[in-house]
Amino acid sequence: MQKQQSGFTLIELMIVVAIIGILASVSIPMYRDYIVRTKVATAIATVSNIKTAIALTNNEGIEIPAIAAGAPAASWQAIGMRKAPTFSSEVKSVGVTTKTGAITIELDKSVFAGIEGNKITMTPDFNGSVTTWKTKFVKASGLDAETELLVKQYLARNANGS
Repeated sequence: MQKQQSGFTLIELMIVVAIIGILASVSIPMYRDYIVRTKVATAIATVSNIKTAIALTNNEGIEIPAIAAGAPAASWQAIGMRKAPTFSSEVKSVGVTTKTGAITIELDKSVFAGIEGNKITMTPDFNGSVTTWKTKFVKASGLDAETELLVKQYLARNANGS
């Protein structure tokens, strides 16, 4: 009597490994891009209350003061906020430029895998009946060109004019 063997052949196992490798090579970069876009979106959403306060301050004819990163509540009250805003973990600091009302968001190093110094500047346009915003991404040294392009495309499609 012969003993019947069961299991997979080497060829079948190699085919499975190849399929898993192909799927991983496609999905991992897409997942990384998704995470970066999500973190940038969260950072922008975190400052939405500041955007509203700046627009209202301008509509009331009050000059927008400069607000440094980490400023006390009294500085934020000058643009109509009750207290200093709290930010998500994606935001390291936020500052406001005097008169123009430009908001500078310094992103935390966790957004780009340990690379610090990346900033998003949001500049208001008060000329129309509705305040619109233009965004600009300023990358830090060490950030790869593909990630920079990804963020710039995201901002152009989702944050400009909003």
